[in-house]
Amino acid sequence: MPIGLIARVSITPGKESEFEELFAWQAEQVRANEPGNKLYRLFRDREKAGGYIVMEIYDDEAALAAHREAEHMKANRPKVAPLIAAPTVLEFYDAV
Repeated sequence: MPIGLIARVSITPGKESEFEELFAWQAEQVRANEPGNKLYRLFRDREKAGGYIVMEIYDDEAALAAHREAEHMKANRPKVAPLIAAPTVLEFYDAV
């Protein structure tokens, strides 16, 4: 069953462009290397500075697990982590 995921991310003020560049590379890697991923897109909040959401869709739990363990994700996490201002909130959804 397809899985939807929304990740709510808060970035430290002044670090937004750096985050967006790192995410662009990461999204490119997801699209190129994760056949079980159907959507991986970043959106910037119009009202809250440093606020973003990532919308994601995966074929199933196995595809989501593969995403979490992918080498490109492991490589980018230490670069993104210092830019995060607050804990990321994850929301999971089942397709109907």
